[in-house]
Amino acid sequence: KTKCCLENMGKYQAVKDSALAGKVTSAVASSALAGKITSICQVFVLSRDDIHQILTNVSEVIHAFDLVVLFTIGWMFVPAMGVVYAVLNEGKGKIKRVASRTELKKNTSAVDEQDEIDCSYESSYIYQFAVHVSQMAKLALLVYLCDIIVVALATIGYKAEEWGNVSNLFAKVLYTSWIAARIQSFKTHFLSRFMRKCPEECDKVLMVNRILDLTVLALLVVKIMGYFAMETGVALGSIAAFGTTSTLMISFASQELAKGVANGIEMAASDRFFEGDNVHFGDGTQGYIVKLGFLRTKVRKYDGAVLDVPNTQLGGQRLINVSKTKTCQVLTKIRFSYDDIQRIPDALEICKDEIKKACPKLIIDGKPFRAMISSFETQFVEVTFNTNFSLPPTGEGFWANRQEVFLAIDRGVKKAGLNYARPFDPAQK
Repeated sequence: KTKCCLENMGKYQAVKDSALAGKVTSAVASSALAGKITSICQVFVLSRDDIHQILTNVSEVIHAFDLVVLFTIGWMFVPAMGVVYAVLNEGKGKIKRVASRTELKKNTSAVDEQDEIDCSYESSYIYQFAVHVSQMAKLALLVYLCDIIVVALATIGYKAEEWGNVSNLFAKVLYTSWIAARIQSFKTHFLSRFMRKCPEECDKVLMVNRILDLTVLALLVVKIMGYFAMETGVALGSIAAFGTTSTLMISFASQELAKGVANGIEMAASDRFFEGDNVHFGDGTQGYIVKLGFLRTKVRKYDGAVLDVPNTQLGGQRLINVSKTKTCQVLTKIRFSYDDIQRIPDALEICKDEIKKACPKLIIDGKPFRAMISSFETQFVEVTFNTNFSLPPTGEGFWANRQEVFLAIDRGVKKAGLNYARPFDPAQK
């Protein structure tokens, strides 16, 4: 009996150990990294046979003539076309030039003067054509390199079907991105030509440039996601579906982002203000627009501090654009004694003549130019000067003109022989 019990116990322990081993094996198989790092690294430990097999497979897809053609076009086509250009245009005069990519950001007279200069090979359409062909050949070499890497990875153990679409996906993404960059370059060229013809529209051109950049970027992202969905079977919706909570978070964030971008585009397209303008917002924010972005706007206040304001807070506010105001007003009041009240009208005419002489920007027609008695006070007669000028109401010019008005009034008062009324102290009454 004892022997039988021991045998049964041994069998039970063996079954238990076997079950435990099966659970451990299942746990290891379902683990993320435990027990797998070594096997992953072993794939890249290549033996001589592996290297030989890789070289054999790669040599089957590589053709020397293809590489020679791509290298020649990529690095020799541009200088070769330069030689042809020099031969064909030797002794000839001017040719039509292509605007540089940085001209959009340069608002100088040098842009207009460049059209009158003899153009070199680097400024010609032939050079632009050669550069584009050369870039396409260099991109083809990158695709060629990607094909070689895919063959090598399939040789060392990765499944070929998992890498079958990688080369096609890489080529589509690469060439689509390059086309998007070329579109932006052509866009910059045409906007530069327009800005040379209409330099006063520089701010609007820069705004259109930013909107087109955002549009091209959005279309590029959508196109690349479509390539991923086509080649890998992973759609954009499945990537974004992280669960109910995350979906709601992304939805709210997208709404705020879209609202901010919409406000930024609305402010730029409405022609209300541009970078560099002096503005006064309805909430009391005053200063110069440093940067007008799609989501946030930076305002440099008069004390030098830079205020970063979300566009959602500026979109619907009332606004005074001081920089777009072409006229300004200088309104001041002075006091005279009642003893000189009959001499005041003549003195005011003398003051007005002095203002006319000292301030050439004075507006006489269409705006009030007055100097009259405005109030009888207890101890003095109050006189108001109301003048308007063809000057912006900000900047050094405004303050210098304001000072000239005050000095001209003082000269007129002294010529008339009047004295200002002394300040009245109510405590002495």
